[in-house]
Amino acid sequence: MKVLHTEKILPCIADPWKLRIIAQLDEEPDLPLIARYLNGIYSEKLGMVVVRNGVREMNFFRNGQVTIRMVDSETEAIELVNRLLTMAYHKAIISGEV
Repeated sequence: MKVLHTEKILPCIADPWKLRIIAQLDEEPDLPLIARYLNGIYSEKLGMVVVRNGVREMNFFRNGQVTIRMVDSETEAIELVNRLLTMAYHKAIISGEV
C-alpha cells in the first residue's frame, strides 16, 4: 500500500509556513492494524485513524484518503505516509498478523 496521488495541497491552518496535503492511497487501508502498530487512535464509527508523528498529524480514512498536516512539501508528505504504512505492515508481518 502506498500513496497513489495527491488530491489537494493547501496551507496549514496551524502554521501558515507549513502545508496540509490530501492524498489517495492505492487501496483501502486496514485501519485497526494501522492504529495498533502506529499508536494511532481508531474510530470505527468515523471510519478513520489519527496518527501523530512529532508535530505532524495524519488521518487515514476507510475510503483510502489520507490527510497530512504540518509538512514542508508534497514530497515530504508522500514519503512520510509511505514510510509509516510500510513500517506498520512490516510490524504486522513480524507479529504474524498478516
